[in-house]
Amino acid sequence: MIGVSTIETENRMKEIAGNLKRDMKDLLGESANIVSGFFKRGACTVRGMADRWKNFTQDISGAVGTLFQPFENALPPAPPPEREPMVTVMESGAPELPVDTRMTLYEAETRITRLNSERWDSDGEPSPVRVAIDYIMEGEQDRYWLPLDIGTGCPSMLDQMEDYVTTCFYHPDVVTQDFYNAPEGLGELLHERFGPQLQDDLEKLSSKVLGFFRQHCTISRMEEQFEAQAEAMPQNGRKQFERSMAETITALRLAANTGRQTPAPQWEQARPIQPEEPPPTYRAKRPQQEEGQAPRRSVKVTLKKIKEGQAANTTPRKGRASPQR
Repeated sequence: MIGVSTIETENRMKEIAGNLKRDMKDLLGESANIVSGFFKRGACTVRGMADRWKNFTQDISGAVGTLFQPFENALPPAPPPEREPMVTVMESGAPELPVDTRMTLYEAETRITRLNSERWDSDGEPSPVRVAIDYIMEGEQDRYWLPLDIGTGCPSMLDQMEDYVTTCFYHPDVVTQDFYNAPEGLGELLHERFGPQLQDDLEKLSSKVLGFFRQHCTISRMEEQFEAQAEAMPQNGRKQFERSMAETITALRLAANTGRQTPAPQWEQARPIQPEEPPPTYRAKRPQQEEGQAPRRSVKVTLKKIKEGQAANTTPRKGRASPQR
């Protein structure tokens, strides 16, 4: 569990190493391979597991040599905050996608969909491909490794991600199989310390990261529509539209990456502001005035009319007779 102290972890690692007659560094190296395997197989993100690994190895004697070994190249240099997620092919059995191919998330989504279509008449087995997606979400840089299949009937990249993450989430025994294959005592300790991170990351991938990737693809499709619209515009107005278009796309991506609300695009701010209607209290009807009635006269005019009517219709009243006895 997360609350296990580093001293207790160190003592348990020493005990496991003694029981197995293994060197502590070798045991930590084996642990590192198991932990790094989880994010390489798409069961978690790099940052979450790397941070948990640092906490796990903190102050453990002899850990210096292997502390950052599996993670030292896990994250590339941080991209600009308004950057679209980038996809890099890490392993490939598909000649159409050689290793180190780098493209935007939307390019990868459309390219993999096209490759699956082009292989429609092929009877061969799907080609395995593993990609790494680098992104900034809520202002934090992270990387996600995703195993894919390229072939007849295979879904798009993000649809494959959805299927894969859902399967991992509902079949945790398959995801954590490496814990059970670890040497006696080590698997239990690793499961205790890294199991919660796997659960949290799978939930985050399913509920947030996947939607975040789809949001960026939506922005890219909008950018394509803007570009098509610009092509149809006269030359004298195209440059201003393209400048506003670029500012809009940048603002949308920055808002998606930081989680903050984007300001209105410049082309929207330039629109003339229509005067707002007064609040309902200012145009509320008077209680006596009904729909379709003429406006009320002033009190002075009303009193004058009443007096004139009284003067025209008034007749002298007879005095009251005295009561008869």
